[in-house]
Amino acid sequence: MSNRQSGAERPASPPRRQRACAPCTKAKARCHFEDNKVDDGCDRCRRMKIICAPQTTKSLRRPRQVKPIHTPSTTVPAEQSNGSSSLPRNATYGPHMLATGPFGINNETSSDTTASSSAPSIAKDSPPRNVITTKTIRDRCRGALEPNQDALQQYTLPILPPSRPLQPGFGLTWNQAEQAVSDFRIKFTPFFPFVAFDPDVSAEDLLSRKPLLFKAIMLAAAPLTLAKQNEIKTSILAYVGQHLLVMDERDLGLLQGLLVFIAWGEDHFYFDQKVTYLTYLAMGYAHNLALTRPPPTMQQKMMVAAYPKDAKEAMMGHTLTTVLEESHTPEELRAFLGCQFLLSINASQFGRDSVLKGDYIDRSLNSLVLPTDFGADFILDKMIRFQQIVEQISERLPSQTNTNDGTTVFTMSISNEMQSIRNQLNQLFANMAREHRQFVLFWAMHNYVLVRLYLPASTLSPPPDQTAAYQQRQCMLYCLQAAKSFFATILSIPPDGYLIRTFISFSEILFVLVAASRLLLVEIEGWDLNEARRMFDFPSTMDSLVSTLKDLVNLRVQRAADAAAEGAAIFGTRYTPDGAEDVKEDRFFKYATKLEWIKNWFETQSLGGPVVQGPGEPPTPSGPSNWAPNNQTWSPFMFGFLGDDNWNIDF
Repeated sequence: MSNRQSGAERPASPPRRQRACAPCTKAKARCHFEDNKVDDGCDRCRRMKIICAPQTTKSLRRPRQVKPIHTPSTTVPAEQSNGSSSLPRNATYGPHMLATGPFGINNETSSDTTASSSAPSIAKDSPPRNVITTKTIRDRCRGALEPNQDALQQYTLPILPPSRPLQPGFGLTWNQAEQAVSDFRIKFTPFFPFVAFDPDVSAEDLLSRKPLLFKAIMLAAAPLTLAKQNEIKTSILAYVGQHLLVMDERDLGLLQGLLVFIAWGEDHFYFDQKVTYLTYLAMGYAHNLALTRPPPTMQQKMMVAAYPKDAKEAMMGHTLTTVLEESHTPEELRAFLGCQFLLSINASQFGRDSVLKGDYIDRSLNSLVLPTDFGADFILDKMIRFQQIVEQISERLPSQTNTNDGTTVFTMSISNEMQSIRNQLNQLFANMAREHRQFVLFWAMHNYVLVRLYLPASTLSPPPDQTAAYQQRQCMLYCLQAAKSFFATILSIPPDGYLIRTFISFSEILFVLVAASRLLLVEIEGWDLNEARRMFDFPSTMDSLVSTLKDLVNLRVQRAADAAAEGAAIFGTRYTPDGAEDVKEDRFFKYATKLEWIKNWFETQSLGGPVVQGPGEPPTPSGPSNWAPNNQTWSPFMFGFLGDDNWNIDF
């Protein structure tokens, strides 16, 4: 009795230590569970916001093997069954022993009588125990080569259907995921044709082969609530950090997923520090994949192999396996051009050097685009060519940052440069038929480039020469006409057409918006502001754009609610639709709110009177317009976006 009481009073044993989770084991990191709680995940997984999954233990037990039925040709003699140790034990050899070659089995066969009569001689004149001759292996494997077909049919395994992957996650069903992949391929790809895949690729294949690309496509094309969007964004960033930086994986699917995430998932494209680091990360990863270096030509290979310049080239020539021409795959070339295109957009937006230069860019485009192809690669080529003209404008014309002092004067040489670039733009747009399904996209890009081309004329002081002054006013008129045509094209797009647009389209809208407000407020001798405002009704255009964005918000919320209800009905879970407060965090709602503020600011500057401010709107200064070339404080915008601290509000 006393022994039982002493046993009951013994202190409790310490909790059993948990096994390290799968992410920590793969990263070879220390795995620690706080207070031994497994449900909450380990400290590292919670800190990195990744899924803390347990390890899958492989069974140590060998799988059961079915031995073939021995035929009379492989019957063990009586001497061997009685304990004879002169021969090794009969073994069952697999298919890897049946290959031809010096260590395989040849095609010689012997009859059953020969095998049975030679059995005693083998037992009598057998080689040592550790020596196995080819003939011995052949005799032992004849049972595996010639089994009893009737007995073999008894062990035929049934053909099972292929295993279906798990659910796509984030509350989506497989039907919704398949629809999102199909929509991305048909509707989304023309606006960013740098990531394309075959039409027969299903959502399940995409999830198993390229998980990051699958998540990025779901974020862009699937109808998700705002809570699910934030969840998948966090998952994408955690996946990028884990696989690109920690595990240092080299996979083209990671680069493609990162490009899609930048194009459709990065809302803060107007802030340098928000989008630049992702763009340069993608470019650096493309360099790690050797996509930024062109393969050597056949002539270069032959020169290195025959006439090496140094020891390094001698080693390269020694290790060459072929002198034939090599090249990257079309999928790799599209990803490389996508990185260059995003980097060029970032450079032109924030005033950095051009990047779409060099022979390798032209070689990549020529190898992708066929003369008779008007599909995704044709759109890719046009987008690259348009952006190259934008880079020429930044290089050959005075930039906005260099004309703030008011000392730069418009000259005829600047007008001639503009006309030369205009001729290139007309030639690029010449072979674009109106019947092309993406004509609206190209027409909007064409007018956007025209606005960028002629906008510097409004930032320069008027020259004393009357001819040059007339050309300056003509360039400003061309810029205003292009802005009007641009917004007419943009407003012709239905609300759901904005959902498939990348951040590049919204960047162009904001730039042309600022340029138009500049032209309607700038004070230059000979420039008729009243006539310009009658030509382009800025407040009416803003009202139409704001109304379209608000309709887009309602459409997105309704689609997300319907998709969430469908998924909840299938999985038997509850869902929470986007509420009124959640909608305020929608990026299109923020765009609409900011455009209303800009409209109020424009009316204040043009009329000079007070204006009614909306809730949360920063104070709008009243008084005359300060859009003047000789005024260093003329522009409240920076690189096409609001630059004042009071106005530079996160969308």
